[in-house]
Amino acid sequence: MTCARTDYAAHRIDLRESRIRKLLRLLESEPRGRLLDVGCAGGELAALLTARGWRVQGAETEPALLDAARARGIEARAVDLDRAPLPWPDGAFDAVVAAEVIEHVVDTDRLLAEIARVLHPGGALIVTTPNLASLENRLRLLLGRYPMWMDVGVNGAGHLRYYTPRMLRHQLARHGLSVERHVGNWVPLLPQRLLDDRRAPWLAVTGDWWPSLAMGILMKARRVGGAR
Repeated sequence: MTCARTDYAAHRIDLRESRIRKLLRLLESEPRGRLLDVGCAGGELAALLTARGWRVQGAETEPALLDAARARGIEARAVDLDRAPLPWPDGAFDAVVAAEVIEHVVDTDRLLAEIARVLHPGGALIVTTPNLASLENRLRLLLGRYPMWMDVGVNGAGHLRYYTPRMLRHQLARHGLSVERHVGNWVPLLPQRLLDDRRAPWLAVTGDWWPSLAMGILMKARRVGGAR
């Protein structure tokens, strides 16, 4: 989880990025309450959610990122997301966000079990992760090229796990998390190095039309076992 993330401490959210706008939209219908940001990094998303009325706490592994989150006023705790349990009681949170986290974790089943445990029955989880089966990756493989966001080592992006939408949906279900909504950020109609959703905001709608081909997966799941 610590791979190549130190530079993220100075990161600022770019609302031109459709992933961020869509993540916020997926939470809009939820009653404001306690929210856990798993892998909160430097706290920029947590601060934005706090401004929108959520009572946010964070969990993060890397000390530099913890310091950055706390400097933004976020109550963030040091947690080894690969090995340690989340230090909150069962059902402590009304919502959980795990944005661009699970691809960095070795034991994703253990982490998702912990997320389900601390989530209130009927509470919502928003999870985002790169899509191994994006349109660009499918074309790259057809041409014998390596997929985007993957590497043979853990440097660079630091990704250890790779998801397709179907696999993520199945894994969430194993932990009592029922997917209600699946959207994509944007579909790479051209290689993302040539055109992305920040330079072409209209691309965001393609992630709603063809989510399984989008660069990133965004899923909203609800913990089975009771209504709010």
